Amino acid sequence: MADASDVLIELWKEQREQARQTETQRSTLTNIVILVVAAGLGFVAQKGLGPSMLAVTIPITLLGGYGAVACMKFHERFTLHDLQALHLRVKLGSLHPDLEIESGWADTYRAQQARYPRLYRLRLYGLWVALHVGITVGGFVLTLVAAL
Repeated sequence: MADASDVLIELWKEQREQARQTETQRSTLTNIVILVVAAGLGFVAQKGLGPSMLAVTIPITLLGGYGAVACMKFHERFTLHDLQALHLRVKLGSLHPDLEIESGWADTYRAQQARYPRLYRLRLYGLWVALHVGITVGGFVLTLVAAL
């Protein structure tokens, strides 16, 4: 029978895998959005921006908005799995205090923060949401120009 450490390690691995899966899904969605938007912009560039292009610019706007909301949801799910993995790691560290797991992680975070003070504060999910919001704004501007 497995001891408590083995059980905690397997549960921790599962949570980390779920977090990675969430990031993979976000990446895939973003790639699809970028491809569709690029195709739409190419079509608009070929045909010219006019009222008939509203059929392209409006979906670009909606797709950007959907991507932003989806990225926020993916971040929420990632955070859930990350916090669950953290809880399991702390539990594992309490079973094996001689490994100094938490102090090692804390030292690594402090070193990373000292090395990259500005970038450390910048949240990666915020960049992904900003990309999708940019697509939304761009699509909206194109929609306004096409409608006028």
